[in-house]
Amino acid sequence: MALVTMARSLREAEQRTGELSARHGEWHGIAGRIADNTLGRVLSQLRLAALLACLHRLVKAEHRRGNLEPTRLPFGTVAIDGKHVATLRWRDLCRAVDLKPDEASIEEVRAQFAARYPEAQLCEPEDGEPYALVRMHTATLVSADASVCIHVRPIEGHTNEVGSMPVLLEELKAAYCRTRLFELVTTDAGNTSLKAAGKAVELGLSYFCQIKSIHGDLYTEAKQTLGGRRMARARASYSDKQNGQLVTYYAWRQDLGDTGFLDWTHARQLVRVRRVAEDLSTGETISTGDRYDVSSLPVRTLVLRRALDISRAHWRCENGTHWTSDAELGEDRRQLSWSRPPHGVLVVTALRMMALAILAVARQMTRLGYSKETPSWAQVAGHFRLRLCGSILETSAFDEV
Repeated sequence: MALVTMARSLREAEQRTGELSARHGEWHGIAGRIADNTLGRVLSQLRLAALLACLHRLVKAEHRRGNLEPTRLPFGTVAIDGKHVATLRWRDLCRAVDLKPDEASIEEVRAQFAARYPEAQLCEPEDGEPYALVRMHTATLVSADASVCIHVRPIEGHTNEVGSMPVLLEELKAAYCRTRLFELVTTDAGNTSLKAAGKAVELGLSYFCQIKSIHGDLYTEAKQTLGGRRMARARASYSDKQNGQLVTYYAWRQDLGDTGFLDWTHARQLVRVRRVAEDLSTGETISTGDRYDVSSLPVRTLVLRRALDISRAHWRCENGTHWTSDAELGEDRRQLSWSRPPHGVLVVTALRMMALAILAVARQMTRLGYSKETPSWAQVAGHFRLRLCGSILETSAFDEV
């Protein structure tokens, strides 16, 4: 409830408990103000699996209510992306394993940290003190008006994003196999691999994945067949005004038939999308960039204009999940303000995704009474705060006057 009302630290969460107890304390089971250090200890002891089950129930409930229907894309689509959640410096590393920073050796910290926190990546630079990275995969439903995160998973310290993809896909399928919430998975180049694409097909899902030079012959084929095509002969295009620029997207594709290409036997088409940004006042071209994608959807199922929509919609995982978490809930501003142990950081991330899901659905379902426009994130959070906490100020003396 503190995160839904945009509390940005445990100190603000402590303040919310006082406000909640005054309005709905009996209903919430909050008898009075709870200290921030007590909340911090609780966060590090919560089970991440149990919280993810709560997130899944929340998403399924909104899906049953019809609030997550694929209104922006032809079918349910999930965008998968990795995110660096927190950095633990030397003092935080030592505290996490109950060692004194001034007395602990690197060997002691390495041995104990790897055993207790396998979900974090321990880094030992040549110059400077060791540190640890906490990373997570997020799966965002980008096909609905309300872009909500439906699952998160820590990236283990011994691997990277692409290495965690097969297990992530299995968890997604297990969580939502009976709901028909989504049928297509999109990834950026850092999460694309033949193994992950094959796992998606094995689980009955389709994929639409970005490819780069690291993907070998598949990328070479895409660039050779599509890279020389002119914008005047693009089979689909779309223009939009963004930050004082006129941005135009052009799309081409190559049908791979029913046999795919080399080891990518399940691939059915290659897509190239070119983004051209022009200055609105002068008409001069500011930037130009190409993106290549591979998809298991045949051309008869996914027309090129829809492929262009999917290519653009993938980045809603950045705008709707990562940017909102950073800018609105202040995740990057004070990464360790809620919890310092790696497990606690992961727990707070799961709680934050639940809060964002609630705010995103409420924001899309409501309109401002005076202008009928979509409310801002802060306005929705302010509404929840008034409903949950009542008046923030003590005004009895003023009311009497």
